[in-house]
Amino acid sequence: MGPEPGMDESGSLHRDALSTVQRALRVLEFVAEHDEVYPKALAAGLGLTLGTTYHLVNTLLDEGYLVRTANRSLTLGDRLPQLLSRLDRRLDPFPELAGQLAALAAAVRGVAVIGRLVGREITIAAAQSFPGAEHQRLLRAGLRGPAHTMALGKVLMARLNRRQVGELLDDWPLVSLTPRTVTRRDILVESLELTRRRGFALDLEEGVPGLTCVAAPIVTPAGRPPAAIAVGLPPEQFEFEPDRLVGLVVAAARRSSSVLAGRRADS
Repeated sequence: MGPEPGMDESGSLHRDALSTVQRALRVLEFVAEHDEVYPKALAAGLGLTLGTTYHLVNTLLDEGYLVRTANRSLTLGDRLPQLLSRLDRRLDPFPELAGQLAALAAAVRGVAVIGRLVGREITIAAAQSFPGAEHQRLLRAGLRGPAHTMALGKVLMARLNRRQVGELLDDWPLVSLTPRTVTRRDILVESLELTRRRGFALDLEEGVPGLTCVAAPIVTPAGRPPAAIAVGLPPEQFEFEPDRLVGLVVAAARRSSSVLAGRRADS
């Protein structure tokens, strides 16, 4: 079988891709997966000669992407966490809201997140979890999901004008993730109108079975991307105290808006 359309014989999408760089990246991935691996095992695992493997390893050692352990095996170096910290700063454009997020997570004894609308998807920019909270492994920074299946998505789409909503929904297959997912355009538009009127949105197991979310919009200053804050909870918790939980989220959104505006975040 030949390469896929658009790829060259090496499997690259770009003709000027450097095979040495590609191999170095595969070395990092292999070490990350196996950790404390020796060069011979690395060469065998990647199908490289031992000489090529040592060239790659020595370069990555010199640059701090790999380090040798006391037993001379290889593990990831300190350079990678530095890159990840930069990625975290780019992913979370609202670091000043960390306190608000943590306070909300504690108040609901669940998971609190801040999300952004990117195209037709929601990206979770930041997350805070109450110790032992359900769904803390699911709702994490970097998670993406279809906007129509999430309370965050409804809140942020509701901030668009009707023309923008129409353009967003054109040719959008509203995929079903659970039996409760909204898959009809007219029902979704109705839901967005309701969200505009009441100032918050609900996701009642529409994206993930066993997960209910409440979201409210954050007013962001000019030059900052639109955002919303939400909590993720077991459905039975929401059913027990819906008004209190909605109130906590709406209040957290109001305080977060004040923080971003440079005002005091009154409780």
